[in-house]
Amino acid sequence: MTSSEDRPPFEPPYTDHEYEGIPMTGMVPKESLDAMKTFEMRDGDVVVLSYPKSGTNWMHQIVHEILGGKPETALPKTLEFFYLHVGQVQPVYAQLQQAPSPRLIWTHLPFQLAPPGLSTPINKVKVIVILRNPKDVSVSYCYFRQNFQFTTSPESWEQHAKDFLDGTLVYGDYFDHVLGWWQRKDDPHFLFVKYEDMKKDFPSWVKTMAAFLEKELTDEDLARVFTNCSMESIRKTLAGTIRKDIVRKGIVGDWKDHYSTEESAKLDQKYRERMAGSGLEFEFE
Repeated sequence: MTSSEDRPPFEPPYTDHEYEGIPMTGMVPKESLDAMKTFEMRDGDVVVLSYPKSGTNWMHQIVHEILGGKPETALPKTLEFFYLHVGQVQPVYAQLQQAPSPRLIWTHLPFQLAPPGLSTPINKVKVIVILRNPKDVSVSYCYFRQNFQFTTSPESWEQHAKDFLDGTLVYGDYFDHVLGWWQRKDDPHFLFVKYEDMKKDFPSWVKTMAAFLEKELTDEDLARVFTNCSMESIRKTLAGTIRKDIVRKGIVGDWKDHYSTEESAKLDQKYRERMAGSGLEFEFE
């Protein structure tokens, strides 16, 4: 596997494009997305999956620590190598095909673009889906668009709020994405975890995830997870990487400092319409 020193850095800005009706960043080329149709999952694969800005880095660090904190699954390394569908000099999916098992993989792919062995897993593939309320996702996504050149930057907060509401951001409509994966809620290969629930009772959710991953954690292991998965610790972990500024406040309810009454009401209406009958609800503060 190529080392980070041997490979050139990212070369933004990227031009967004559309793939099978889904807006995508230019750092995810058509060839990589085409390859997902035949990408093979393996027994022992663990996948962290989310809509962008839902707590992916936090969840990845938690899973990494639960699995033993091995260097090959550490956050900086997987940011470069194990982001399933991103394409650089050598597409990541090609590197993953060469990587030894067990593999810790993460992705933002919507349900309809995922490899068959991920959308409908068999055998010992395990998928943890991290979900977050749409308003806080939207705010975090706006800062991401402003601070990184992986996708088009918004002209203003107001324009971003409209883009999010209209479902035109990279990786598509939030509700389409979340509900697409939510149809697997009763599949034993999947564990759905809400960001807000983890913020309220982190120890219980760590134990739930460990049980799902069939890992027994000692008190010492739990202490390591709690220490290494704090927001401050993750900031230090990402320092010096291309994603060093990606972790912001990490709180619930930050949207209240950004959304106007009218913007909030419009998103509330869409939330009610799209979530009706799904059994999926979020806390917003």
